Amino acid sequence: MSIPDGWSLLRLALRTNHHQELIDNQAAEEQAKFRLDQRHQREMAQVSLFLNPLGWAQTINRYTAQQAQSQMINKFRRKLTLTRQQTESVELDVWIAQQQQQATDMVLFEQLHQLFSWSLTPPQQHAYYQSLSQGDTLIITDLQKNILWTSQNFESLTGYPLEEVVGKSTKLLQGPGTDRTTVQYVGEQLASSQPVEVELLNYRKGGSPYLCYMHIEPLYSRQGALTHFSAIERDVK
Repeated sequence: MSIPDGWSLLRLALRTNHHQELIDNQAAEEQAKFRLDQRHQREMAQVSLFLNPLGWAQTINRYTAQQAQSQMINKFRRKLTLTRQQTESVELDVWIAQQQQQATDMVLFEQLHQLFSWSLTPPQQHAYYQSLSQGDTLIITDLQKNILWTSQNFESLTGYPLEEVVGKSTKLLQGPGTDRTTVQYVGEQLASSQPVEVELLNYRKGGSPYLCYMHIEPLYSRQGALTHFSAIERDVK
């Protein structure tokens, strides 16, 4: 079974569950209404034994008010349930899209890992996968810090689609407010093949600034040669 088929089946299963929940809620409402009608009928039967005109009129008024109130409550419940179901359906689609995107990113990263024969320990691989599952952005550059690949949410972070930044320097994200001392420090650490963790003011494609957390580390081949840099980034809100 292909990956898209798997996601389609997951979406179908969860939507079916939501639909069944709606049916169950409607059945519960109908049962509650039936019990309420029975109670009212017993009450009316008891009052009719006395044939008290005043009591009869009061009971009729109370019964009518209760019925109207019950109908209004049931209508509100159905509307609330429908709204919740619609919201959950949208949230479900968003969640599945996110999971599918993260799964694709993980597969592509693993392919890069194998292609370039990076020497990554199991804890390092787990850390990358965990960052992707948490919605962080992963960037792979060459030794000149030109972008080779990014995870899909790079566009939501920066406004740049992948095809616009491949082969370009990461400097395109810097702007007038970017701290040059921090940039110099990052350059010195990477020149010494050292990992570095900083917060830096970057700029989106539209020009709006955002404070970016980044953890950058060197990537080595299994032969011990430095081949790439990786950067885990997220918006500091």
